[in-house]
Amino acid sequence: MLLGEPARTQLDLQFKLFGFPIRITAFFWLAAVLLGYGSTEGNPQLLISWALAVLLSILIHELGHAFAFRYFGTESRVVLYHFGGLAIPDGYGSGIQDPRRQIAISFAGPVAQISGALIVMALIAGTGHQIPLVGFLGQLLPEVDAPHIANEQLFYFTSFFVYVSVYWALLNLLPIYPLDGGQIARELFVIFNRSDGIKNSLILSVCTAGAVGVFALLNGEIYMVMMFGMLGASSYQTLQAYLGRGGGFGGQW
Repeated sequence: MLLGEPARTQLDLQFKLFGFPIRITAFFWLAAVLLGYGSTEGNPQLLISWALAVLLSILIHELGHAFAFRYFGTESRVVLYHFGGLAIPDGYGSGIQDPRRQIAISFAGPVAQISGALIVMALIAGTGHQIPLVGFLGQLLPEVDAPHIANEQLFYFTSFFVYVSVYWALLNLLPIYPLDGGQIARELFVIFNRSDGIKNSLILSVCTAGAVGVFALLNGEIYMVMMFGMLGASSYQTLQAYLGRGGGFGGQW
């Protein structure tokens, strides 16, 4: 399932990278600032570092999808908007309709994003500096006795980039529509149970979104509650519409 491509505006930033048309909407910057405002306490310099880190991380994610599309013979374009982005194929050729190829394409984004974080971490460690770990990463990985990066802007940029790259990638692998994990779950269900595959993937999406939403509520993560509440509601509505097709589950979505 693909989200609809947002309408073009005069405020969009457009360019090409590796031959892929890239479009960044104004709403992407607004969403990035809103998302990072609390953790940066509104500090303008930190907000800039945060927004650039989010931009680079999500762009790498979508380029991962785009290169996977290209590998299977289909070109695509990338649009960054709201809290994420889209890699939109130019048509649906036979090269990407196979479920196993769809799974590979969906995995390519999170893999590229985590790879980017690992490369940055390796470069920092290679220069003899302490890897800036924030959030859950600081709890999972041991702290190394080494100096921090001296340049404050670079320190915060790399810490934000590593955090966003790992966090966003793992979040995207949850089996919830329209996240990458939801699309992977759909293709796996279709492979192993073609008749009820889509229905079961939607049920899993609703249940997972509900569980994550409850977990976020218990931990005071209001934004997460809203996000997964909307995703769960969307999956539920899609499930009801799908079941309303006369009870047949064998069609292609």
